[in-house]
Amino acid sequence: MRDISNHLNAPCFALYRMPGARTVHVISASEALTGEAIPPFEPYAIPASEDVKGFLIAPFDHTQCERLYIPAQKHNKLYSYSIPHDPQPLSGYLEDDRQRYVADFQACKQALATARALKLVLARCVRLRLVAYTLDIIRLFGAACEAFPNNYIALWHTPQTGTWLTATPELLLSRTADQLCHTMALAGTMPVSDPDSQRLGSWSKKNREEQSMVQQHIFRVLMNANIPYEVSDTKLLRSGNLVHLCTRFHSTTPASISALLDELHPTPAVCGMPVRRAFSLLSEMEHIHRDYYAGYSGPMLADGTFHFFVTLRCLHLVEQGCDLYAGSGLMPSSQLEDEWQETQHKLQALLQLMPLRG
Repeated sequence: MRDISNHLNAPCFALYRMPGARTVHVISASEALTGEAIPPFEPYAIPASEDVKGFLIAPFDHTQCERLYIPAQKHNKLYSYSIPHDPQPLSGYLEDDRQRYVADFQACKQALATARALKLVLARCVRLRLVAYTLDIIRLFGAACEAFPNNYIALWHTPQTGTWLTATPELLLSRTADQLCHTMALAGTMPVSDPDSQRLGSWSKKNREEQSMVQQHIFRVLMNANIPYEVSDTKLLRSGNLVHLCTRFHSTTPASISALLDELHPTPAVCGMPVRRAFSLLSEMEHIHRDYYAGYSGPMLADGTFHFFVTLRCLHLVEQGCDLYAGSGLMPSSQLEDEWQETQHKLQALLQLMPLRG
């Protein structure tokens, strides 16, 4: 921990671990950059490099929160097993948000019933109030690395955003050293404990329709931009206590990475379909402010490669606790209790890392 203590005392810092990796990167800076000060995404004419250039943070709605970039003024690497990774027992309680969720669900269902949208992804924000305990966020980061080996784990802090942690399975966009870009359609959710979750043919029509919508959205984005691509078969992707349907896309690098990001984000997996209409409806119907939930974050490297992941399975530190976020995709056939339970499973993914004392 001495290796990173100087980073954690900086005004801005970020820790992250890539899916399947054991190496944790930590960077820090005196300030976060915004607007035109953020470096461009276009390729750099230097050899492949693992040096981190900086860390990008983007919100769900750029009209509500700003996009930020933490330059890697200082950069260290360490192994995830060197960070404390045992869950932290806490004293506290979850505030009840059932009434708010039911009201939002009913409003969304009405919009779906009248064909104002084909799908709406309704989110919840639940506050965990802690009593006489402070959340050890570095310990929580280590516990997330241990619990979610297939996920991207990131922790960041800036004066503008506060402190956030995400343990997400969903890649939004990456560019690798071979100059190929990668994204994925990730939708549908089942608990690992359900035997049907391990058989593709046993997934419900609703889950398969959700996955198809995200796939079709990515198809349209790449085709409209005239970007050649390849697509994989749909497979199962495990994320902690949950399983999702996942289809991967690989393409050549477009002329404008920024334009492609703007078209991909937000995806139907976190917003709905049609995307722009769903985005507008959710801004009217949701009681919560998403802030950086369902936005994206990730490292930009010195050689022009980058890895941006959707900010899911996340929490935001607040005074005397933290806010946890979760959502589920509503279709015309969706039932309240089914969707509520899906969000409960997603919230439990992080709550298991900080169990409450009886």
